[in-house]
Amino acid sequence: METSDVTASDAPSAVGTVRRDSAAGRLTLLSALRADAARNASLPPAAAEIGQDAPSSAVPADPLDEIGGSGAEDLKRMDGRAETYFFSDLYMTRAYASYLYRLAEKDLVGLVVETVREDSRLYPRPTPLDFFRGPPFTLAQDQLDDILTRIREREDCRDIRECRASNGARYLYSTLHLTVAHAEALTEWNEVGQAENP
Repeated sequence: METSDVTASDAPSAVGTVRRDSAAGRLTLLSALRADAARNASLPPAAAEIGQDAPSSAVPADPLDEIGGSGAEDLKRMDGRAETYFFSDLYMTRAYASYLYRLAEKDLVGLVVETVREDSRLYPRPTPLDFFRGPPFTLAQDQLDDILTRIREREDCRDIRECRASNGARYLYSTLHLTVAHAEALTEWNEVGQAENP
């Protein structure tokens, strides 16, 4: 998961930093914004240019105040267990931000389960298991196997099922939104039918 380590020279404002990071496919950490604000407050611009130390009374501006007072409706906040994340929906979809958020929070079961449920509900389609092996997830096969085992063991994940195409490709779907027959038919069509019927 990519997040931003902001530097004073390239982050004129918290709002600008969030937008820039989102455009680059990264979430912005509140801790990084605060560290940047502290660096920016530690040296007045003129003192920084001539290499002087900052006065001890320099107080950094709170990035939360800046973001809240900016009126920037595109900035979205996600609170994690130990960190707060921001993204701009001008440059990043909520779904992609959610992927990055769950990766950052190391909630891999939730990442897979919610992605599968969303695909089954919205599109409706089953999700190829290989989808989680590519960016931004880049999960290894042993990680996926462990996640699938944990999903099978959890009562709140009983709707997540696996099906296979005749070529052996594995897919996941949610029974809350797809029937077994529909998921199996879509899986077979996606893997085999389309290629045989151009």
